[in-house]
Amino acid sequence: MQIPTEKPEITAKNYLSVGPGEYPCGNNLYLIVTPSGGRRWAFRYQRNGIVRKMGFGSAKAAGLKPSEAKDRAIDALRLLAKGTDPRDQRDEERRREQGSRLFGEFAEEWRQTYETGLKHKAARNKLRRIVQVTCQPLHKLQLDQIETEHVSGVLRKVWHQREVSRDARQRIKKILDAAIALNLRPKHNPADWDSRLKPIMPKQRKRGTVRGSHKAMDYHDLPVFMQKLNADPDQSARALEVAILTLARTNEVQNMRWPQLDLEGGLWDLNTLDTKNERPKRTPMPRQTLAYLREAYQSRVSDEFVFPGRSLKQPISNMTMLIHLKEITGDETLTVHGFRTTFRTWAQEETDFEEEIVEHCLHHITGDDAEKAYKRGEALKKRRVVMQAFADFATRPPKNNVKSIRAA
Repeated sequence: MQIPTEKPEITAKNYLSVGPGEYPCGNNLYLIVTPSGGRRWAFRYQRNGIVRKMGFGSAKAAGLKPSEAKDRAIDALRLLAKGTDPRDQRDEERRREQGSRLFGEFAEEWRQTYETGLKHKAARNKLRRIVQVTCQPLHKLQLDQIETEHVSGVLRKVWHQREVSRDARQRIKKILDAAIALNLRPKHNPADWDSRLKPIMPKQRKRGTVRGSHKAMDYHDLPVFMQKLNADPDQSARALEVAILTLARTNEVQNMRWPQLDLEGGLWDLNTLDTKNERPKRTPMPRQTLAYLREAYQSRVSDEFVFPGRSLKQPISNMTMLIHLKEITGDETLTVHGFRTTFRTWAQEETDFEEEIVEHCLHHITGDDAEKAYKRGEALKKRRVVMQAFADFATRPPKNNVKSIRAA
């Protein structure tokens, strides 16, 4: 039977010669020797039931001597006796020595790194606005000075905008998490929701539980509206027509490009980077839309954008369609996105089309994640029938007894 040998006591004479292993030196101090010959001092302690470790530095000839390491261990034990975490104390001293940084410059550096992982231009623009505009009151503050009241002050200015305030808080938290990881501020994060902000921020109104939060036009009024829209010669009116009849999202029509269009086959091809759910999308276009696009292609002023802006190198503004909608209807609450709800209501109330195909026309792929993974078909023929029927309904001559435009 082999009797285990006790580890030798570490002294000033032998600490450089002992082999690999961990050697207790008293006062929670350990000498750690790696198989490769590396030597370092470590202080182990328990804080709130969690065992933690704090490095004191190298134990090689040019590093800390045993007596110096033991003195540091005793100092750390004294801090623990006072209720102070020695590691947090050390990090705080380092921050004082190095000096903190301003939130503004640190946040901008973080943004430039973080946005490289964002695929969509809209997401990058949103992040830039949060960092440069929404967080502007924090720019001149040092990272280690920012507390919960500073964060709540920023959020209260946009609290009436549920999604904006949520995104702003999440981004501020990520920025401060990065600062904590680099020892530029204390461990607590003042932008943490549950422990810091939730107890002091006012309750926000819940979003509506009914699908389609964007106010939509009553589908009965659509033919009257389309007739008025058709009489408007402006490019923005044409863009709005295309958005309504193709059921596309505003940014998809805004950035519509000629190379995406198959004007012979009647298809609009968007890749994953151009769609909201990052799935490829081929849209069958109704005859009315194709007629306009074929004519517009012959007189195009840009080889890239179907609806170019003033410089021709950029698309039209995302507000132009909305402005036209409000001018024609006089209703400030209607949205361009709401026409997708108008289509959905029309299909439900007036047709017997399959619900799955109707949802597919909106580029909503139904089912759980497993079902979506196997749904590779496009149902182009079925979708073409549905979308043509909707275009025929929307562009039919309005009935004489319909005089006003109502909101759904």
